[in-house]
Amino acid sequence: MDEHRNFARKQHVGHGTKLRAQFTEYALAGLRKSDYAAVFQKIEGHDRPAWLAEIKLDGFQRSLFVKLWSSRDRAGNIRRLGLLQGLPLKLEKRSFDLIAMPESDEWFHGIVELQDARMIINVFSAPYGGKSKTHFCHLRVVRRDGSVGA
Repeated sequence: MDEHRNFARKQHVGHGTKLRAQFTEYALAGLRKSDYAAVFQKIEGHDRPAWLAEIKLDGFQRSLFVKLWSSRDRAGNIRRLGLLQGLPLKLEKRSFDLIAMPESDEWFHGIVELQDARMIINVFSAPYGGKSKTHFCHLRVVRRDGSVGA
């Protein structure tokens, strides 16, 4: 009896691993490279300032969208937030916190966890024509096995 139970448990664990791998492959369909970049544009007509970057994918003629905004938490501290949209998932919207990198006060980093992969989103700015700055989005796909890209 225990032998049958152990066999069934091993089959279930193996099946779960395959499902996670298939989920990740489906979610990342269209991302054939490990790195993508886009420029943020300010979204007009919102209550609070927000920015949107469209990342054109090289497969399936799709795009991912990264939206950024900031808000204050209950203690009055500024919290920078991001939202990743466009993944073909049941829960299509993926939110994340942006953390300031210690190297620069103009470089932020966020992570979206998937089943067998991680999407690392970097946001940084560069001066452009005087006072205004251009904000860039860099997205990197890293698989659980350490490989990048497809």
